[in-house]
Amino acid sequence: MIMHVIKQKLMLLLDKKTLGNLVKYLVIGGSAFIIEYLMFLVLRLFMHYIIANAIIYTVMFWIVFLANKFLNFKSQGLFLKQLAKYTALYVINFIVTNAMLFSLSEFLRVDPAISKILVSGSAVMWNFLLYKFVIYKE
Repeated sequence: MIMHVIKQKLMLLLDKKTLGNLVKYLVIGGSAFIIEYLMFLVLRLFMHYIIANAIIYTVMFWIVFLANKFLNFKSQGLFLKQLAKYTALYVINFIVTNAMLFSLSEFLRVDPAISKILVSGSAVMWNFLLYKFVIYKE
């Protein structure tokens, strides 16, 4: 039963529309990451890197939500329902990525600039699946 569900999800990932969504997601996310990362590098000169990350996360919230809703997934779903799901994911991502950023930087002594790249790369993987199959699901 579990293998059947996994097989179905993998087949969904291989369809043409999903691959198109993945490419657009990577373009939107890559562009957002460049902006986010540059802002992070500048803000961390003036404040603690966790505070800088929190400010940037808040700014990027709307940009990424709206770009994926309207440009990538072209979702006609209920705006407020999707916004609520996206907000829940945002809060979870905020907590998890800040914990990862802090752990890498403080415990493993990885430079915060490098930690930010590693953490963001991890988030890319789980976010696409959640955007496609939960938040913007038709």
